[in-house]
Amino acid sequence: MNRRQTKLPAHEKLNGKNKMLKRLAQGKMARLLEELKTQQAKLEIQNEELRETQAKLEKFGHRYSNLYHGAPVGDFIFDCDGAILEVNPAGAEQMGGERHQIIDQPFTRYLSQEDQIRFRTHLATVFQDGRRRRCEIKIKRGDRLFDAQMESLLIEGERGTRHCRTVMIDITSRKKAEEEIKRLNKSLESQILLQTAELRATNQALENEIIERMRTEQMLARQGNFDTATGLYSRRYFDLRADEEIARVDRKGGCFAILLCDLNYFKAVTHTLGHQTGDRVLKRVARKIVESTRESDLVFRWRGDQIAVLLTETSREGVVLAAERIRRAVANVSEETQVLLPIHIGAALYPEHGFTIDALIDLANRSLSLAKQGREKIHIGNGKHRLNERDIGMVFQPVIDLRSSRPIGYEALTRDPLGKLTVPQLFKRYEVIGQLGELKRLCFRSQLNEAQKPAFQGGRLFLNVDFQLLDQIELIRKPEGIDVVLEISEAEACRHRHIERYLTLVEKWREQGFQVAIDDFGAGAGSFPFVGKLIPDYIKIDRSTLLQAVSSPKLRDFLNDLVFILRNYTTRGMIAEGIETEQELTLVRKMGIDLGQGFLFGRPEALMSA
Repeated sequence: MNRRQTKLPAHEKLNGKNKMLKRLAQGKMARLLEELKTQQAKLEIQNEELRETQAKLEKFGHRYSNLYHGAPVGDFIFDCDGAILEVNPAGAEQMGGERHQIIDQPFTRYLSQEDQIRFRTHLATVFQDGRRRRCEIKIKRGDRLFDAQMESLLIEGERGTRHCRTVMIDITSRKKAEEEIKRLNKSLESQILLQTAELRATNQALENEIIERMRTEQMLARQGNFDTATGLYSRRYFDLRADEEIARVDRKGGCFAILLCDLNYFKAVTHTLGHQTGDRVLKRVARKIVESTRESDLVFRWRGDQIAVLLTETSREGVVLAAERIRRAVANVSEETQVLLPIHIGAALYPEHGFTIDALIDLANRSLSLAKQGREKIHIGNGKHRLNERDIGMVFQPVIDLRSSRPIGYEALTRDPLGKLTVPQLFKRYEVIGQLGELKRLCFRSQLNEAQKPAFQGGRLFLNVDFQLLDQIELIRKPEGIDVVLEISEAEACRHRHIERYLTLVEKWREQGFQVAIDDFGAGAGSFPFVGKLIPDYIKIDRSTLLQAVSSPKLRDFLNDLVFILRNYTTRGMIAEGIETEQELTLVRKMGIDLGQGFLFGRPEALMSA
């Protein structure tokens, strides 16, 4: 077939092109429609978001409008000249008009001249530094004034303009109350001044009466404090000053001494030469003894021909020197008067020879007797004070079962029998003179004797001990009918290096029937190896640890865990010491501790035996 034969007519070619263009146009239109639908969907989402935003804005605007128009305080907007640009209904009511009457009016038209200056200063300050400012002014409302408090803040307006927004509160009632308070205070001050003047007059009269009474008492006291025959202090005054000297030495340390001086043959002088001569000689002896002592020492007429000297802040060597000066002074009087006056002196030192005046006088009298019997005219007591149960006081504090609130036993505690010294001071006193060990042994024996009384039978007695005491005292069997628990402080365990020897010592006491407790746990360095090896019957948690657990949640959690672990290393339980408040008791119970002691349950006191 030739080309001429295959050639298509022109209208057929045109139809084919049109069909192809139509198909292309339809495809493009479909894509455009699809894009339009996508854009339309996006626009609908945006419109929905705009509608939601507009609804929120309307809701916010409605809420703001309610807050603004319904606010109970005045809300103003001022320009820099003080013109009112906007005001809410409460503010218009404060001004005594309608909003449309007040807007665009200068705020100063409602103020007095003085308050206009105050307001302008306040406004200028706000525009100047932009900080929140406050001032008080008086507002004219009709024919009366009311007090107002203004609090202003700088705000930005449209196109960068700046305005002052002010909240105004009517404080008239508060001002009236303040004025009433001022008036009452002024009235009260007047009454106080009047009463003060009356009291001063009364006090002056009382002071005059007191001064007169003191003069009379001093005169009577002087008459009672001095011996009329010799001019020396009286025996009555000695008791007062001796107690004061004991208190001073206990507080500051040191030593004082009592010297008893006896004039032998003085009665013979009186009988031979007469009472008047005897009195003159005794006065001269008294004067010479005063001259031979220091200004701080005190000289007393003791009895008959005896004179006592209280040497303050002295020592054994000082006593010897003072006694020798007194002996030489009396010897000089004997030579001058040609009267035989041999003198003997006995001395005792505090606290070396005793802790009471009676004990010192007793030893000084015995020393005086030895001086009279021997060749030496001066004798100083050389024996230590013999301790007995009268030298210690015993009190007992209950140990409580926290589940039943009943006592399961008592801790025995040592006290000063006179109630003047703290426990550390009492122990320090005996440590200074080398009798601390003897004191501890006495306390142990005395407290152990208490355990044998019927009142303690069937219970427990906790005794404070240390390794040195257990090592020095003879092993004994535990009394029958009561558990005796030997308390060893944690600090005591931490101080000793040779802990194995002391563990062996403790086991010997256990073999005698005694139980063992670690005392003051938590107050020391934490001797966990000692706890693990000893396996105590009880562990007593120190009060200082308990207080820290009350104030620190972190330490409280740690202590909870620690108590849980330590319970496995005791055979009878844990005891919380020093519980004083219900809060501390609640904490202890939450930790699972079943035993406790402290002021909340009872203070240490003497117990009456049945």
